[in-house]
Amino acid sequence: MVGRLREKVKELRRKRGWAQEDLAREISVSLSTVQRWERQGGKPTRLARRELKRLFDEVGIEGYE
Repeated sequence: MVGRLREKVKELRRKRGWAQEDLAREISVSLSTVQRWERQGGKPTRLARRELKRLFDEVGIEGYE
């Protein structure tokens, strides 16, 4: 799951053309949180998971709950 989160967050940013700061702002988390997810994974809060899922769905990234 950790590796999947890292990969999916990077893929989301690539598809949207976003910097880490853009994603952080979009889902109301800190830049360091996005950096941590991409570097070592982690467990997003329930709200962040919901927002990530919404964004993943919008760009066609599957397999994240």
